[in-house]
Amino acid sequence: MRLALLLAIFLVGAWLRLDQLPNQVLANDEWHALNQLIIATPRDFLSSFGFSDHSIPLTLLYWFEAERLGLSEWGMRWPMLAAGLILLLLFPLWLARWHGWRAAWLFAALLAISPLLINYSRYARPYAITLLLGYVVHYAFWRYWTRTDGRLRSGLLYGVGAALSAWLHLVSLPFVMAPLLLAGGPAWRQWKRGEGAPLRRLLALGVPTGLLLALLIGPPLLADPAALANKAGRDLPGADAFFGVWFTWLGTPSAAAVIGCLGLALLGLPRLWRQEPLFKGALLGLLLTLAMLLIARPSWLYHPLALGRYLLPAQVLLLAAVALGADRLAAALERKGARWAVPPVLLLPLLILLLRTPLADTLRHPNSHTLHSVFQDDYRQDGRRERYLVRDIPLSPWWATLRQRPAASVTIAVAPLQNYSPRWDAPRWERLGRQRVVPGLLAGLCLDARAGEPPLNRRFAFRNMPHLADDAEIEAAKVGLVVFQKPFPDVRGSGSPWVGADRAHCLGAVRARFGGPLYEDDKIAVFAVRRSAASGVHAR
Repeated sequence: MRLALLLAIFLVGAWLRLDQLPNQVLANDEWHALNQLIIATPRDFLSSFGFSDHSIPLTLLYWFEAERLGLSEWGMRWPMLAAGLILLLLFPLWLARWHGWRAAWLFAALLAISPLLINYSRYARPYAITLLLGYVVHYAFWRYWTRTDGRLRSGLLYGVGAALSAWLHLVSLPFVMAPLLLAGGPAWRQWKRGEGAPLRRLLALGVPTGLLLALLIGPPLLADPAALANKAGRDLPGADAFFGVWFTWLGTPSAAAVIGCLGLALLGLPRLWRQEPLFKGALLGLLLTLAMLLIARPSWLYHPLALGRYLLPAQVLLLAAVALGADRLAAALERKGARWAVPPVLLLPLLILLLRTPLADTLRHPNSHTLHSVFQDDYRQDGRRERYLVRDIPLSPWWATLRQRPAASVTIAVAPLQNYSPRWDAPRWERLGRQRVVPGLLAGLCLDARAGEPPLNRRFAFRNMPHLADDAEIEAAKVGLVVFQKPFPDVRGSGSPWVGADRAHCLGAVRARFGGPLYEDDKIAVFAVRRSAASGVHAR
């Protein structure tokens, strides 16, 4: 019964992570690694963390997939999905061992419905992997430190996991190093008293771990120190970031829900604190990470989402504390004979978080852009900066006419792709027309290979980004209409004053390819896809 309920909660969480996943279009930072594959060689991306901070081991994996299989959206996202699903089972099992099954079930449910964790389980960036690895290496360290059986196995898991986590994302380094520092103080004091065994045991783990770290992150640091220096000294978190991050971690736009959950978390914190040294090690790791961020001052740190993902391990502690607080309150009511109040108390955090959950937006069908910034930027209703920027993109009245068709009855390929969310209005197009919208790639039709569009060759097999020059890709994506978005003013006021001006000439190539438009105004031109339209097109 205990495991059956946990499995049921896991299945709900898995469904939320898998919903429409095969149809999701790449967004924002997912392009960092992909652009490396388009414009760089393995030697280049292995020897630098890059201006846009690509994850070196993930990029290497994607390069291998591209060379052997053809890189796809699924090929980019499966490692994060696997990590997110493992986390859903592993973390509640840990809590059940120390604090009982009732708290573990609630903790599992909070993890399952977390919009942030759902997002990062689907997002081709390393956050879900480093979150899982971070706590696994903490657990492995304390097993190594406090037990004699399986010490070598635990030590290997810690050393390899810590090095891999830092290589995946350098910001995780302070978190995974924290257990060594926490154990180092007592070991040093014991050594000064003449007890050298603890310090020798610490060095036996710390030195090989340090060497492996140097082997993995040393070459890119030495070969291209400017890659990190250029990203430092940019931004600091202000009051809004430290306030908004609680809405991000709890996944709600409601201040009342945040206050209620924080109240429960305060009740649960003493139980977590007694679960030493794992909790204290994680807390030290978070403080060290925050200190590193305040010193380095990376870009976007003023944003609650950026601060929240850099300190993502804090969300696990927060949700665990909420679950333990609710369990503690329920136990107090039980002791007073109010058993009837136990279920409502345990369900309270779930209900207040689900009442206004951002998942209500992302779960609508069709939605091919759940990773777009309008859904992920800031869960506070008055804080969605990117949503307001997107609304400044000129909107053709044609999109609303699509509602006359049955929902999800036609797939529309829009060109040119803008792979930065605030310049890509696809969520609004899909909502207005109730039809699926995917990017239509112009590479091979009127453009050569360039960052921002995968070239037309066998290395790239994206299901949701068909090349308009290729019949087979158009057919596989079931594209029925092609829309060309004409240049529009850049509301951000950076770079070119017109978004898409560099590809405006491609409208002529699209006309030649698909014939006269079905509809045209000053914002878009719409073309029908016909089987005969692609005669003489480029072959793969």
